[in-house]
Amino acid sequence: MTMSRRHTLVATVAGLLPLPLRAQEAWPARPVRMIVSYGAGGAVDTVARLVFPRVTEVLGQPVVIENRAGAGGTIAANAVAQSRPDGYTLLDDASGFAINPALMPRLPYDPRRDFLPVARIVTVPNVLLLGPSCPARTVPELIALAKSKPGEIACASTGTGSSQHLALELFNRTAGVEITHVPYRDTPAAQNDLRGGRIGMIVSTATSALPLHGQEGLRVIAHTGRDPVARLPGVPAVAETLPGYESLEWHGLFAPAGTPPDVAARVAVAVEGALKDPALGERLATLGASPGLLRSDDFRTFLEGEIGKWGQLIRAAGIQAG
Repeated sequence: MTMSRRHTLVATVAGLLPLPLRAQEAWPARPVRMIVSYGAGGAVDTVARLVFPRVTEVLGQPVVIENRAGAGGTIAANAVAQSRPDGYTLLDDASGFAINPALMPRLPYDPRRDFLPVARIVTVPNVLLLGPSCPARTVPELIALAKSKPGEIACASTGTGSSQHLALELFNRTAGVEITHVPYRDTPAAQNDLRGGRIGMIVSTATSALPLHGQEGLRVIAHTGRDPVARLPGVPAVAETLPGYESLEWHGLFAPAGTPPDVAARVAVAVEGALKDPALGERLATLGASPGLLRSDDFRTFLEGEIGKWGQLIRAAGIQAG
């Protein structure tokens, strides 16, 4: 057999082998598609567009953002769950990923079985933003007022079953009060009603509340995280009054189940490198966000805790998707 015929035979046999038996191409050899589960201009998208250009620099291949909003993030998640597990399609999602299993029990995917957690990127605390019609200035004052007027204080959120709604429900149950939840589909409308005194307070992300703090009688009286919020100096954590209370909005990356663990590890390393950029850290701080890297195994453990915590609350409160 001549050398040329031998080479031809080897090439032909290699072409017939299943992909796992072929020589693996170095990842990433082409652009990575990042499906963001919420619309352009929202908090998740804003963080993505800050972080992923720096991840692109580390990986040496473009990370192309594709927004697929709708159904509380489940449209994007389902698309990624059905994608090829080769590291070229990833999901950028948020707290709703851990909330939806209890809120929407007929999901077309299983968040545990169908995904590989890659990395948690950032955390953003929720805050209690009060308006001129609610005289409380501290969490103890708000609790006392709510106990004296059960059901009379109206609190807006971004929607039934949202992280902010659940933060309010957790507050009610932990403090033993009844503050009435009013879901809004439109954040500006809720803010207008807060200014006008038609509602007393909003539970919102720090990102949304920071521009309003100190304006027109609006003030943030507490945040729902553990660590101080740099852009809210002197504002305490709810946990200082209600020990153990915590409600964080978080953003994280997922890959389809079956994605090689070494690929997930490379993505996590790239994210870690991006988050070490001081300029990025400063920009995130202006949004009330903090780098919160957790790699795959630790992120999976964190997710299990989130799914259990919010699932138990949703079932106990009888909350259903709107």
